[in-house]
Amino acid sequence: MMPIITMNDVTKRTDDKIELKNFTLDIDDKSKIGIKISSAATKTLFELIKGNIPISSGSITRSKKLIVSELSDDGLYESLTVKKYIKLFQRISNVDISLADYLQEFSIEDIWNKKIKYLSNNQRKRISLFRMFVASPILILIESPLTNLNDEGIELYLKSVDFVRKSGITIMFTSNYMEELLLLSDDVYRYNVQSGLEKTDIAETSDNNADDVNINKFKPRNVFKIACKMADKTIFFSPDEIDFIESINSVSNIRIGDEYYPSALTMNDLEQKLTRFGFYRCHRSYLVNLQRISELISYSRNSYTLILKGPGKEKLPLSRTKVEELRKLIES
Repeated sequence: MMPIITMNDVTKRTDDKIELKNFTLDIDDKSKIGIKISSAATKTLFELIKGNIPISSGSITRSKKLIVSELSDDGLYESLTVKKYIKLFQRISNVDISLADYLQEFSIEDIWNKKIKYLSNNQRKRISLFRMFVASPILILIESPLTNLNDEGIELYLKSVDFVRKSGITIMFTSNYMEELLLLSDDVYRYNVQSGLEKTDIAETSDNNADDVNINKFKPRNVFKIACKMADKTIFFSPDEIDFIESINSVSNIRIGDEYYPSALTMNDLEQKLTRFGFYRCHRSYLVNLQRISELISYSRNSYTLILKGPGKEKLPLSRTKVEELRKLIES
């Protein structure tokens, strides 16, 4: 597959403020990509991909065909009916297709003649997706489409996305929430302003064990990842991605950025497996990645707290009996 967008070490600065940094990505034709990224960075990324703003450094190669986008706060024309709204964009795009043939694919046949201002969030998102589909683009960029949708709305939206994909259109989703991206995407990445873009390993959950023999034949050395179940998928995290692990109601929760991912392993199991990767059991309920520690604070003679790196400056308790041991580990 040929990439329709190639971004190589792209950085964007505005007034000496970094908006995007170290961004390298190939968007292949007919792919379905998800990127965990902030809303502010999403706006910059979409504008760069569409060629509306210049890069500060790096390079972007893009297809000359149409690219369309939708941000989470984009509005619709409230006073128009769905029919008039879609036909307006059809005329703008100068695309000659029979709209009636696609109404059921986007589950909007029953609201075709209804004014947009009377529609639910579920319906509005499908209308917006239909509006972009009608333009016959090569690539659609969408920010957080499942936010504020109920279960039925999510189900119908995912059905519409599958139809768009089968029509040969590439889609890239962005969101702050990994759960949303796992539902929407085949390939998921996480963006960090320091390290750039990193692909997440995802495996589909299956009841078919026919490949167990082949799996057992291939056991690479020195590779270890933590597996967490998310809906019908399993997501794998490398130890260096993890900030800390917290035991909540006897469940080990992997903390990465602002999100928690439950693990089936106990804290004792995780401690045994992760110690060689630089993790330390700073408290009965916490395992911390030593590389994430930025400060050690004592609020009293018997109270110690670890401050972690990052904008949130997470605070973890440190048992008094472990202070000296931790100092030796960090200073050695």
